[in-house]
This record gives sequence, C-alpha cells and structure tokens, in this order.
Amino acid sequence: MPLNAIAPDIWTATQPLRFLGLEVGSRMTIVRLPSQDLVLISPIELDERDHEAIQQLGSVRYIIAPNLFHHLSIGSVQAVYPEAKVWGVAGLPEKRPDLKFEQLLTQPGSLENTLDYLPFKGFEFILPRGIKPANETVFFHRLSRTLILTDIAFNFDQNNSLSTRLVAQVFLGSYKNLRPSRLEKWGSRDKVAVEASVRQILGWDFDRVIPGHGSIIEVGGKAEFKAGYEWFLSKAL
Repeated sequence: MPLNAIAPDIWTATQPLRFLGLEVGSRMTIVRLPSQDLVLISPIELDERDHEAIQQLGSVRYIIAPNLFHHLSIGSVQAVYPEAKVWGVAGLPEKRPDLKFEQLLTQPGSLENTLDYLPFKGFEFILPRGIKPANETVFFHRLSRTLILTDIAFNFDQNNSLSTRLVAQVFLGSYKNLRPSRLEKWGSRDKVAVEASVRQILGWDFDRVIPGHGSIIEVGGKAEFKAGYEWFLSKAL
C-alpha cells in the first residue's frame, strides 16, 4: 500500500478490511520521532515495496497494537523488524500468546516528548458475542497537532461503499462526522471513566484527527471530537 504524507513526520497507509460484512478499511499511522526512530501504530500487512518505503523514512523502533482488535498484522511486521519493541494493551498477551510484548499501555506517557499516549478508559463495543472492552490507547503528535485514533470514533463519508454509507447514516450515526457509533455509546457502561478520558484528550491542542476507519479530518478535528463525545460529558466545558 502506498504511504501518504499527512504532515511533517507523519504518514499513513490503508488496506481493505471487512467488519461485520461491511468494508470499513484499516489505517496504519507512522510517526517519526526526533531521533529518527519510527513508530508504527496499528500496523497493516506490508509487502516488500512498503518495507522499502518505510526504511527510507527511518528505523522502525516501536510496533504498537493500540487496542484489543488491531493486532492481526503485528506478527508479520515484527518478523521484518525483529529489533523493534512491540507494545500492546492490557488483555493482548492473553489473546496473542504467540507475541512478545515489551510494554503494555496501561498508563499515560510520551515518546521523546513528541508523541503522547493515553489509555481511553471505559470504552466498550456491543458485538455479536456481547459487550467487549476495547482497551484502546490514543495518541497525540504535538508538533503537527494531530490526534491519532483507532476505533473510538469513525468518519465514514462518500469515499466509502454505498452499504457502509447507509449503515453509517442509519445505524452508526457516524456519517460525514467524527463520532463513536451508537453501539459503542450504548455499550460503554462506565461513563464516568469515558468522560474523564474525553476531558484529558480535549486538553490536548490538536486540530487534525486521523481515525483508524474513515477519512482524515484535516482541520476542525477538536470541535468534531468534542461534538461526537458531548453525549458522555456531564457538564459543558
């Protein structure tokens, strides 16, 4: 998949992905730190040409599975970059005992005072097998004022298939706007924890939002994110 330059030191790549019968796509984000080390967030399947392009950007130091769902390509990417550290979230070592995780993202932190990360607590999905936690960690790239999400909000639009657009409009409530789906709103039972996470994210100075599914919001992303999560806020900011 070709790499797309989004901002200085940020690139993305996408691949097709079907979820519950819908084509939703999946996006990987690459961040280059001041040390020239690279962070791969939510890696996708990569071919030799992709790896060559990535090597032109810097050295892959971190491979991150940002939640309990975006981990399927970790093993194949790790095989190409065996020196890279693999980070995951709570619950992944049990789900993927075949992988070795150097660190679990259970607390807020920062890489080189450039890429901040925060566990988004309380967020859960309603799935066919019941309500499942996401254990998602979100990221903030300070220099480009970019918020990087995976599954806590979507932004489906005219670039998606007709069936995906219809479902996003009728059932998900995330068509042409950055929103958590209604199923996630209903599934997230610990609304106090969700609200605390939302308020921490809104404390970051971001404008661009890169979601794991759907189109990137280049400007006005903070207002979009706040509007999408207004439902969880007990009082206005």
